[in-house]
Amino acid sequence: MKASSFIALVCAGICFLLASGCSLKPAQFAASAADASPESADADNNSSLERLSAWSDAFYAAANRSNRQEAYVLLQRIEGLAAVPEVRGTGTPVGWQAFDLSLQAAKKAMPQKGTTTLWYTEAARLKLASDAVFRPKSPLWLQYEEILKDDAQRIRTSWQSQSEDRALAAEAAIGIYREHVDRLEVAALMQRDPGSIETVKERIGYIKGVVTAVENGQMRPESVLSALDGLTSAASALFRDPNEIGEAAAAEALPPGMTVGQQRHGSMLIGEMFIAAFVMGVLGFIGWRKYRNDRNGSIPYSRNKF
Repeated sequence: MKASSFIALVCAGICFLLASGCSLKPAQFAASAADASPESADADNNSSLERLSAWSDAFYAAANRSNRQEAYVLLQRIEGLAAVPEVRGTGTPVGWQAFDLSLQAAKKAMPQKGTTTLWYTEAARLKLASDAVFRPKSPLWLQYEEILKDDAQRIRTSWQSQSEDRALAAEAAIGIYREHVDRLEVAALMQRDPGSIETVKERIGYIKGVVTAVENGQMRPESVLSALDGLTSAASALFRDPNEIGEAAAAEALPPGMTVGQQRHGSMLIGEMFIAAFVMGVLGFIGWRKYRNDRNGSIPYSRNKF
């Protein structure tokens, strides 16, 4: 096929697609009009979720600045909007129960002195939970997977050190791990089974008890690393979406240290590179054919023509 013929085919295909898009039947317009009301309702609900997320972000920022007055006003707005039935139609009942508890804990702590850290933590929990219901496909709390992996490595390094206070260092690292889990708990309850987060919390308590038992001579030092492996496994399961088919199988096939998101990003890059190579190959072939035809079919210019 000549290059001109190939280009003509492409143009014809584009024209066909444009013609197909323009030839809409009146029945299609009627169907769109009939569906306008549900779409409008969904848009209103999405607007409410967006507002809830924005107010939670502002509340978190106010807590970071220790601005109690601004934070209290925002907290009242969040509480009122979170009570709307349409808003609670997203997420899970257990997640909204935890959301309400965080609201009450923040309201109780704010008027008291010396409680900035407490209601700052609740602000972080509300921010992540609001984001989870507003952006359920790409919530912020999933980014804590890498944070928890770093925390687990910190626990391992602290315990494997030869210092005399390695138990204290490991307990401090476990405490940081627990704080991060507390922050994402409400958001996780909005999208995961409560048993998943409970398993992680139980594993945290278990490894803390194992460290104490080893220091008292009741267990072997290797038990701490075994408990840490169990905690890491439970945390990894928390970040896997049970609604996605083949997610668990994909997770089991991952190399050590790689997340599902990193694997998907790598697969997308490979696909994009393949498409780019294919397009460049086609364009190069067309250019080469055109060059060969021009070279073989060229007619020498005759000065005696005129």
